[in-house]
Amino acid sequence: MTIRELPFDLYVQILEQLTPLADSDESINALISCLKASTSLRTAASVSRLWEPHYRVRYTICDPAKEQSRKQSTGGDWRLMYLERRRIDLETLGILFKIVTERGDRRLERAREVNTMFSFDAWNALEIAANYPLPEAFREPGAPEQRPAPPHAVSIRFWAQMLLGAIARSDAVRTWGELISNDTPQALELSFACVSSFFVYPPMKVLSQLEELTALCNAYFIERQIPLDPAEFTSDAGKLRLVCSSICDFLWSCGFEAADGQRFHMLQNRFPHLFLTTHKATIPISLVYVFVVLAVVSSPDPDVSEFFVDVFGSRTQAILTLHDDIPHFLIQAGITATSTLRWTTPASSTSMLVRASRNVLASVYDFPAGPVPEVVLHTAFYASLVINVIFMNNHRYLLNIMKHLNWFLLDLLPVLVDSLTPLLNPHLQEQLTTQCKTIMEDEKEAATTSHPRSALTQEVKFFVGMVFKHAAHGYVGYVYGWDPSCAAAEDWIREMGVDSLSRGRHQPFYRALTQSGSLRYVAEDNIGTTCLEPADVRRIFIDAPEAARYFEDLTQVDGRARFLLSPELNAAYPDDEAFGDRWLKQGED
Repeated sequence: MTIRELPFDLYVQILEQLTPLADSDESINALISCLKASTSLRTAASVSRLWEPHYRVRYTICDPAKEQSRKQSTGGDWRLMYLERRRIDLETLGILFKIVTERGDRRLERAREVNTMFSFDAWNALEIAANYPLPEAFREPGAPEQRPAPPHAVSIRFWAQMLLGAIARSDAVRTWGELISNDTPQALELSFACVSSFFVYPPMKVLSQLEELTALCNAYFIERQIPLDPAEFTSDAGKLRLVCSSICDFLWSCGFEAADGQRFHMLQNRFPHLFLTTHKATIPISLVYVFVVLAVVSSPDPDVSEFFVDVFGSRTQAILTLHDDIPHFLIQAGITATSTLRWTTPASSTSMLVRASRNVLASVYDFPAGPVPEVVLHTAFYASLVINVIFMNNHRYLLNIMKHLNWFLLDLLPVLVDSLTPLLNPHLQEQLTTQCKTIMEDEKEAATTSHPRSALTQEVKFFVGMVFKHAAHGYVGYVYGWDPSCAAAEDWIREMGVDSLSRGRHQPFYRALTQSGSLRYVAEDNIGTTCLEPADVRRIFIDAPEAARYFEDLTQVDGRARFLLSPELNAAYPDDEAFGDRWLKQGED
């Protein structure tokens, strides 16, 4: 039977109906299948414009230099560009899977590989992987039906997020490094946006939010017939003041405001991705940053009298003069008239960035009461310390950075070695290189360490993956490691009163995560069986994010519960999966 070919234009029109999807290959696979079909259909599916909407929806983040090179090498053909990004996706996911299944120093080398080869070109594929569907046990009841969780979904999500963070933070450090030799006013927008990179929020997203805000500001000005063209107001003091005060009015109309009371000390109002969205009640430097981005114009006419804009206090008085207002503010701050020039000279992008980082460090100590995820505190510290070590070259900041590294498991090579080290003076370079080599050696050793069960460990009653309740303190925890006897330092043993326990130090001890994500080292005497309420199960990876590194699923039977182990824990404790399965079915006996 002969199948008649449709007209070429009709094929194209049909293929135009495929819906672009950001997190599914359904539509794009249809296009790719057409490339393998008849000549007419293949020719239709090769039309560049068909691929453009799919490319724009799927690939929202890229390495700008690599994207420009891609456009040149493909002649701007969207099909060829899409297929090239798809190749990068597959290679990235292949390396990610190796990170999931390998241990130790090899993971760090893999992270460097992705960052060096692809950087932000790997972002969208990793973002999809970081949001793979969870196993059924961890899903919210009544949530929309999702596709089945792929194998190792929880571990993939965890390491994809770690890799995204390493890429974003490496880029931020390199961007800040450029300020050392090229500190311009224009650099402020991007360098400040990079502070959010430490929270795995790429600067492109911050800049996009600022572009949207700029468009709204332009519309606000047009509606009120306020001049937008700098040529109209830079030489007219009255109009220039009107423009500046109107920008302040616009910000207040969008919900921005001066934070007061406890809100002034909140960590969240120090980071662009948050003070642009959920924490618009913010501190002076954050409001100044938004104002400066919106108000970028050529320098005013030198004949126009100098004035200052108090964005933070603009509800009371936006425009301040050097003669009448500034001296009063300086006196209130305890600054003498002789040093006025120092305090009224325009700040560099570097000084603004360092000042913002110092605000973060200060806010940690003045933070109002209330739950703050531990990872947020560590991330805020990490970002601030890196900024200070780059621009202050102080070894104390460097030492403190290393204390937070356990929260950023893939940062060692791409962020610290490849990006930060070249920016430091020779003395700090040597210090950082030495510390990083030590960590690499420890990771290499960890990759070969295994804890099989044997005659020497037969006293170890429990297992990795067990959910327990502490007999003395009542908290619930998850075991991720064990020692046949207490391996802690002597000072810790004395401080914790270990020898006062019924079996003292000569009993198995278990490394554990609590439900809140803190780390514990628990004597077997204090381990009791328990299970988890459904609401607690669904919050495991929110309250204790590191649990996703170790555990992949959960099984509960008759008041007992155990996690299925990640490839990492299976390799480190090769007999505990089967041991835990028997325990779950048979009980402690």
